[in-house]
Amino acid sequence: MSAFFHASASSLRVDHDGSQTNNLPFPERRRQQYLDEELYVKTRNNQFALIAGGLENKKVADTTQESASVHHFLYLELLWLWMLDYTAGEPIDALAPRIAGIVDKFEEWNAVDQLYQQDAALEFPEFGPYEYEGAPEFSILSDYQDTLQLLSIAILLRDQRSVLRIIHVLRSHRGRDGLFEQLIDGYLEDGLALDACIIARPYDTLLQVFYEEDEEATLALLQKYLKQWYPAMKHHPRWYNEHLNISEEGYAGYYGYWAFEAGATVFMLDLDDSQTGHLVYPKDLVDYARRLRKEERYTSEAAWPQP
Repeated sequence: MSAFFHASASSLRVDHDGSQTNNLPFPERRRQQYLDEELYVKTRNNQFALIAGGLENKKVADTTQESASVHHFLYLELLWLWMLDYTAGEPIDALAPRIAGIVDKFEEWNAVDQLYQQDAALEFPEFGPYEYEGAPEFSILSDYQDTLQLLSIAILLRDQRSVLRIIHVLRSHRGRDGLFEQLIDGYLEDGLALDACIIARPYDTLLQVFYEEDEEATLALLQKYLKQWYPAMKHHPRWYNEHLNISEEGYAGYYGYWAFEAGATVFMLDLDDSQTGHLVYPKDLVDYARRLRKEERYTSEAAWPQP
């Protein structure tokens, strides 16, 4: 595993403006070196097979609990397919419009999960009546990280409408988690300053970046977070170390290891990331976001979802 932690930006393919690069050989356009072309093609094909299977399972789900589980599965498989294409070097201009469709699936999962929560409240009245609670459970590492990734990607794509839709789903989570509050602060008028994250390691380190006033110390905290991030993902049930676990059929649960929330933090605070060369830092996406901001462009304009 030592090779993972010492990988640097010099070993990666770089696309700083999201421009068309599909004519480059695969080793030059990929964004992480663990993904070769054969693994990419076979893993991508497997993703489509998984999604097709999920769509069939959705048709035969007998309970709201089963339906919520299938909708959660479909949302995540589409998110990981997006990440896989990003890792493979797909131009960001081509990736940007797809995130809204993934947020659609995120919302659908949440809507079905509300039906499940309502059924559970009727079945177990001793636990109290139904109250709205967004589907992701921030106390669960995979839910927390997956949600942060979706939110951070939308922020970096300047997809304002998608960001607001995600915040709307997570309205029940306000006032609980410091990093979530900082990431959404620029989209709300009632920002909250909290000093801790529900999952402390590694997220408290990134949260400190928002409060540190000394630039050198801020960048040191960012580097510390990037070093902490992958080891802290050890208990993520889907993709941790999956680049070492290729199936006999040639695919893996490896879609790229990306701390998109670190990229969103750098973008929002306009930090100097010229020396930030860690493998999990999505520099291409941060550069893309900065270009859109400089050009005063958005993937979508802000609009609150209808209740």
